[in-house]
Amino acid sequence: MRDTLRIELLETTCDRRSAWRWRLWREWCFIRTVFHVLRYRLLVLFSLLIGGGLLFQHLGDDRSLSLVEASYYTWALVFGEAPQAFPDHPLLELMFFVVPVIGLTIVLEGLIELALLVRDRRRSEREWCKAMCKAMKDHVILVGLGRLGYRTFTLLRKLGVPVVVIENSPTNQFLEDVRRDGSPLLIGDGRREALLIDANVAEARSIVLATTNDLANLEIALDARKLSPDIRVVLRMFDQNMADKIAGGFNIHLAISQSAISAPAFALAALEPELINSVVVENKLIVMKRWTVQHDGPLAGLSVSELMDRYELAVVEHRPQSGPTRLFPPTATRLAPGDQVIVQGAFEALAKLRMAPTPAPQDARTPRS
Repeated sequence: MRDTLRIELLETTCDRRSAWRWRLWREWCFIRTVFHVLRYRLLVLFSLLIGGGLLFQHLGDDRSLSLVEASYYTWALVFGEAPQAFPDHPLLELMFFVVPVIGLTIVLEGLIELALLVRDRRRSEREWCKAMCKAMKDHVILVGLGRLGYRTFTLLRKLGVPVVVIENSPTNQFLEDVRRDGSPLLIGDGRREALLIDANVAEARSIVLATTNDLANLEIALDARKLSPDIRVVLRMFDQNMADKIAGGFNIHLAISQSAISAPAFALAALEPELINSVVVENKLIVMKRWTVQHDGPLAGLSVSELMDRYELAVVEHRPQSGPTRLFPPTATRLAPGDQVIVQGAFEALAKLRMAPTPAPQDARTPRS
């Protein structure tokens, strides 16, 4: 089955503007690529029109032609349409035979190149992706599009971060999602320095190495650091002890194993069904738990600030019985019976909250602000 990740983000005017900037940037990138590919043909065609126009001005029957009118005569001649009667001057006679051949060849070759560029863009072919990468700055390079890589890609794109994906397998099940998003996709072995150069590693803010091969991840990390010494490296390792040693020995910003990420979630899922997420920070287990405020519970009547001071827990979300749900509510917000909150803090702090005694009646009747 396909692995999916659903993340809800608040849609704001800033988010919509970011999406429009991304689309406009891709169009600008396409225009730049077209001019880059066709620049020599355009230069030859422009020189042909100007040169032919000057000849028509000085050697033609009508010497009163402006340069624009004379250049238009040459443009008509490109497509085999005689702009005037067959001339008497030898140079103009030669133009009538040579210009259609040269001009039409340039025009037809240019149209073919443009059609190929449009095709490459629709299929996210390598040359189009390289052209996009060359125009990108402050992007993230993601190597490896397995389930972890795909989740990472989805989250980064939801956050509006430009991503370049490098994947070794041309049959990967997630490639179409990347193409549909319009992000650059390079198929090949990330251990080749040429592929990192194509991904514009010199201008990237960070590189995420999410393949299942620890040695390949380390090799790519060292290559990326050699090509861009200041790049942030996030490295996936299956052995956490090795990950810790590599992070310190090779100055890798973050080296983590999947078992280290998954173990807290597995362990706590067996104990606490209401836990949403967990992470280890400096050997301390930090958890998020959904909590329903009970009339006789320890949270009834408390404000968010009082909850933080008394139990060392932060309120991530407040969902009252009536009214809109708020992320990170103001500290003066009072918690009433029936409200739902998501609290975050150390596992010991949640255990302390769970064992807290029932408040006195006057505390439970504290009015809401």
